[in-house]
Amino acid sequence: MKPNLPCLIAMLFACILVSCSPDDGDGIPNENSGEFMINGESYNLVSAIITDENTSTNDSSEISISLFNKTSAEITGNSDLSDISYVYFEIEDTTIQNTTYSQIDDYEVSINNTVVDSEFNHGTVLLSDDDPESDMYAQSASMTVTNFTQFNIAFTFSFTRNDGQVISGSYDGQYFMPSN
Repeated sequence: MKPNLPCLIAMLFACILVSCSPDDGDGIPNENSGEFMINGESYNLVSAIITDENTSTNDSSEISISLFNKTSAEITGNSDLSDISYVYFEIEDTTIQNTTYSQIDDYEVSINNTVVDSEFNHGTVLLSDDDPESDMYAQSASMTVTNFTQFNIAFTFSFTRNDGQVISGSYDGQYFMPSN
C-alpha cells in the first residue's frame, strides 16, 4: 500500500487543481523542462508539484516533490493519460533551501504509468523505497537545489540503486504548491 501513497497525494492535488476556476491559472508562466536518465535512456519532465507538510516555519517536516512528463493542464484534467513518467521524493526541512540534501528516505521513479478513471496505475518501477534488499532500492541519494523562489525551482538529483544503476536528472521551472 505504501507505494501508492505518493501517487495518491499527487492525484489529490491534481483534483484540487481541477476544482479551480480557469482564471486561477492566469499569470502562471509557461512550464519549463527537466529530465531524468537511466541506463542511457532519457525521460522528459515538464511539471512539478511541491507539497509542504510544515505547519510552522520553525518545524521541520516532510516536503515532497512530484515530477511528471505531462503538463499541469494534462495532470489536473479529468482525461485518461498514458505513458506517464513519474519521479517522487521527500526531503525533511522547514522550507526548501539552496543546498544539497542527502537524506532522502521516501522516493519512487517509474515510467509507462497511466491514469484511467482518475486512478493512477503503476507501469514500470525503476526505483522504489519498498524493499531495502531489492535492486531498485537506493543505496545513496542526493538532491542539490540551486534556485528556489516563489515561482521557480532549479535542482539536480541522483539515486544510485543497489544494483549500481544510477538515475540522475534535473528540473528547472515553475511548480505548483498547494496551500495547507
